[in-house]
Amino acid sequence: MKKIFLLQALLFVGLAVNSQPSNVRLMPVTTNSEKALAFYGQARKYFDDVNLPRGLETFRKALKEDPDFFMANYQLALFCLLNQVKNDFDKYADAALNSKSALSDGEKLLKEALSKLSKGTSDVTDIGKKLLAIYPNDPESYNNLVSFQSIAGDTAAIVETLEKAIKVSPDSGPFYNQLGYAYLSLNKSDKAEAAFDRYIALEPGNPNVYDSKGDFYMFVKKYNNAYYSYMKAHSMDPDFSREKADMAKQLYEQTEGKQIDIISM
Repeated sequence: MKKIFLLQALLFVGLAVNSQPSNVRLMPVTTNSEKALAFYGQARKYFDDVNLPRGLETFRKALKEDPDFFMANYQLALFCLLNQVKNDFDKYADAALNSKSALSDGEKLLKEALSKLSKGTSDVTDIGKKLLAIYPNDPESYNNLVSFQSIAGDTAAIVETLEKAIKVSPDSGPFYNQLGYAYLSLNKSDKAEAAFDRYIALEPGNPNVYDSKGDFYMFVKKYNNAYYSYMKAHSMDPDFSREKADMAKQLYEQTEGKQIDIISM
């Protein structure tokens, strides 16, 4: 699986969510509801851990508390766009673009990008670069730019952005996870494996790290290793990886002509 960060609250126009120490300038996230703010932070953490169902559910909880919450609508719209869920994209994009909240400068840039995306523009990376210029030490700036580069289909640029992001947040597991997949897209399997291994080292208690390593093993056709990696993720969280494990097992037995040693749960 792929991607996203942990947040703490600060006062800004309304309320603001940030993820780093106060001496680092971050993009403020505005809402008039403390509960919405708390749900937003939880949702971002779920996305970081690639627990997408809980993340989506929690973003929606934030919107129940503050339907005009720009960033919650924006995050859901972007997710729907990246996953090609057009009807929901239109719904959340319209809500974000019609927000009456007094937005921060960073949020205004994201609103501009969302407006262009909703009109069919596929390349808004220039706006992502403007955001990064304002908040160069905010991991979220890199996340947004990577999303825009993904929409534009520029994998080489994604790698470049993630390598810069890692210099800012060297212990951010999600950046290494994204980097691993980007390297796989470029058929650089050695670099991909190094990125996924670093992800495992940083977050050994997260089942997604083993799911991602399983994806790597599938890519290089080490199906037995993929099976065991997927099953480790599944043993940590039953919502992870079982179908992938079954596929890896099937491929191993087809290619090797022998049974794989089954892991009992």
